[in-house]
Amino acid sequence: MSVQNLILNILTFNHPVEQKDFAFYTEKRNGSLPINQYEFPVNIEEIFPEVKTQMLQHLYTEFESSQDKKDVIKVNLTKSTRFAKHYYNWLIFEHFKTVADVVNSNFVRDIEVWFSDKLESTLGHNAYKVFTLRVQIGRNGADPELVISYDGVSLVHKKSIIDLDIETTLFKRVVYENQIYKYDRLPDEAKYNWEKVFPILTNSLKYALGIPVQPKRIGTNRYKVYKSNLDYFVSTFLKTEQFKRIIPLHDGSFFKVESIRINNTTPGSNRLQFGQNKTDIVPYTGLISYGPYSHCPFPHVNMFFICHEGDKDKANLLYTYFKDGYKNFPKLNQLLKVPLNIIKSDQITFTNIENPLPEIKQSLFSRSFDPSIRYIAIYLSPFGKNEHDITKHQYYFHVKEELLKYGITSQVIETKKISDPNYNYSLVNIGVAILAKLDGVPWRLHRTLHNELVVGVGAFKSISSASRYIGSAFCFSNDGHFKGFECYSQSDMYKLAGSISKAIKNYRKQNNEVKRLVIHFYKTMSNKELAPIKKELHEMGLDIPVIIITINKTESKDLVLFDLNCPELIPVSGTFISIGWNQFLLCNNTRYENTLPKSTEGYPFPIKLSISASDKKLLEDDRLVKDLIDQVYQFSRMYWKSVRQQNLPVTIKYPEMVAEIFPHFESSTMPEFGKNNLWFL
Repeated sequence: MSVQNLILNILTFNHPVEQKDFAFYTEKRNGSLPINQYEFPVNIEEIFPEVKTQMLQHLYTEFESSQDKKDVIKVNLTKSTRFAKHYYNWLIFEHFKTVADVVNSNFVRDIEVWFSDKLESTLGHNAYKVFTLRVQIGRNGADPELVISYDGVSLVHKKSIIDLDIETTLFKRVVYENQIYKYDRLPDEAKYNWEKVFPILTNSLKYALGIPVQPKRIGTNRYKVYKSNLDYFVSTFLKTEQFKRIIPLHDGSFFKVESIRINNTTPGSNRLQFGQNKTDIVPYTGLISYGPYSHCPFPHVNMFFICHEGDKDKANLLYTYFKDGYKNFPKLNQLLKVPLNIIKSDQITFTNIENPLPEIKQSLFSRSFDPSIRYIAIYLSPFGKNEHDITKHQYYFHVKEELLKYGITSQVIETKKISDPNYNYSLVNIGVAILAKLDGVPWRLHRTLHNELVVGVGAFKSISSASRYIGSAFCFSNDGHFKGFECYSQSDMYKLAGSISKAIKNYRKQNNEVKRLVIHFYKTMSNKELAPIKKELHEMGLDIPVIIITINKTESKDLVLFDLNCPELIPVSGTFISIGWNQFLLCNNTRYENTLPKSTEGYPFPIKLSISASDKKLLEDDRLVKDLIDQVYQFSRMYWKSVRQQNLPVTIKYPEMVAEIFPHFESSTMPEFGKNNLWFL
């Protein structure tokens, strides 16, 4: 095992003072700020004895010395830590109001500080490097801590809101007088000075203004970029006498993780099983060397193309690639280990490039499809995935939906990409997705199979829609093969509960016992969201434990683990540490033991996991907890849209993909065929 020298982006500091006088009031006064009930000092009853008998939800304080001695108490900041955290946040905010170009206290009271980035600014917008400071106490030791994170670059339009001719519903956050406000919560003063109110460019606003959304930079070592920005920020703005007078940092070095806290997933948990009972840890080499774990189960598979009349040459080129191979991409039937009938005469063409849907619908309607044959359509789309024209963008989804009605899965390919000399790399990914859509298994987890019901719930909110949708996927064993896809509005948790109930009933038909239900959820699951699921289980007479693993949809940017013994700073894949009660930071990448990560796989940051259970005693079993973390780690290796390693498990990724596409369907219900097929890959 590689010896790692791990650090977290945390600075420790001393309490500025142990005790300090503060005045508190039940009514808001000029300049006072609210504190919530859970933040009240432990000795608040000295001035408000009625706290025990009255439900005081809020009190107010100025955080500074007050002339009013009546309502003053001496607060021990080492004991009233929640109040101390609020106070230290206020100190930091006040300090950076005179230092940063823009300052903001976000919805969890962390402090955002923005500094102008001249290199990234353009004639149309100002760019800012954004850093976040979060105070926490008692997480890694007794001392207070400051989590320093780099949030990348944010853009602010140079035109004020009053000068932009655009829907006001698109404005989310704005900058006014160097502070950030929600658009619908602007102070009255700003409403008299609209020319000084500038919108922060979200993706939806960029989309509406025709500003390109920059794609992720594949292969860039984000660890080095992130840490170099942190080092600059700490040395320039925190290791100053002025800052240390209010927040007395220890030595300004990032927090070193003790070796006793460093854990690893089970050895071999990254190993995948391919054909011929062979294993590998790299999907591409395993697939090319040994073939898929299991081939398509259908004896007859017909593939046909759908394209515009003017793209027949592109269709023929793609046909040649599939039939004869291209560079390192073998023949498609060799990759899939199944004969394919690629029938050129079945090709569907359309003439109206602006609206291909009516012609495609008519062609499908006029054909008869043999039920003994499995069909897959290759749709050569004239429009890219990021097409700005909303109407044209919808055709991608509507064509998929129309094919599903006929029990036909599909693969959409952008025509402009087919002629790329390096298209062979895309072809391998396309081949993997096609095999999965034809119910083959490209690879599976190399682990002992045991029956367990795993439910994944992911979410997606379209930049062109105000609604969030959740998708769900059901796995009937731990091999990572999912079936039973559904999608609902985020508010309809009862439908989700009903589908989980249905999945359990189907599971029980195959297995005598249901020992536990594991739910991978894209965010912290509230009691309100869990209640319908518990109700369904109760009505089924199942008194089984429910384990919920919250898996943040996005990578952790606030807490990042670095390995100083690695030139690339990236920890070994499978490394995890505890960051709180049943909360973990899991490194999920392609750095295995003494190797460096493959640059083509990127440098994904760790993901955060939070584990809870209906029976809390279950989580006292360290072996069970590690097994659950292993499961998350392994399910990330079951992504069949490409051979590139993912850092999020398919339990979150697949439902999110369904939730991204389904809201664009014309029907409010998913075709039955779509509930048991990986059509969305």
